[in-house]
Amino acid sequence: RAAPRILAVAAFCAAVLIGFVVNEGIARSSGQEVLLSVEGVDPRDRLSGHYVQLAFNQRLEPGEACPPRQADWPWMALRQRGDTYVVAGGAPSRAEAELVGPSPIKATYSCTPPTLADTNGSPAAPGWVHLDLPIDRFYVNQADAQRIERVMAEQRNGEAHRVLAIVSVSRDGQVRLKGLVVDGQRLELNWL
Repeated sequence: RAAPRILAVAAFCAAVLIGFVVNEGIARSSGQEVLLSVEGVDPRDRLSGHYVQLAFNQRLEPGEACPPRQADWPWMALRQRGDTYVVAGGAPSRAEAELVGPSPIKATYSCTPPTLADTNGSPAAPGWVHLDLPIDRFYVNQADAQRIERVMAEQRNGEAHRVLAIVSVSRDGQVRLKGLVVDGQRLELNWL
């Protein structure tokens, strides 16, 4: 008598899992697609499989200011700069984020402002905006993970990024990783 119950519970769990995968796929495909610059971090774990850990950083040149924000603001807005999107500023609500930039997302960021050259001989240094997004890993086969790692290591500051993250922004401001663009080639997550 236990076998039919176990099969029913297993079928229910499988249906829930399939529903989750389909729902995530629909959310990824229906969101606004934005490209974000990324940098690699390499803490590969044998138990987690092969992946590329991503750090969403935006370089600020000397003379550029940090986008406006307050620590308790849960929203930020992105705007397009060339092929990629950059942080336009933070906001306390979605409605106010839409006034800051055309692509509001529910996330935060921190900023280290650039420094200018001073009279003591210290050179100018770039600043950084670090996006704190709930996505940070791209799981991929070993060969692609090693190729992406190599390309990210070869990227130079001030040059165009050779690796970009393809991010889907849903209407409710949630972000989902769709894939990566590596040297112009799209590598997309595909669960189905």
